[in-house]
Amino acid sequence: MNIVAMTNEEKVLAIREKLNIVNQGLLDPEKYKNANEEELTDIYDFVQSRERLSPSEVTAIADALGQLRHD
Repeated sequence: MNIVAMTNEEKVLAIREKLNIVNQGLLDPEKYKNANEEELTDIYDFVQSRERLSPSEVTAIADALGQLRHD
């Protein structure tokens, strides 16, 4: 899928899958509908560029996503 055509929700789903989050509800795509698209795309690009993510990277990504989330 073309990154430009992806919605924020689709990016979050892809990130969630790559991070292999056990509790999938923690990254609810609906909560990112109005998130800053540029920041979310930066996170998406980083996650997709890595074959594996270290535990500290996963934690940092989760923290960054938490700041973008709109409850």
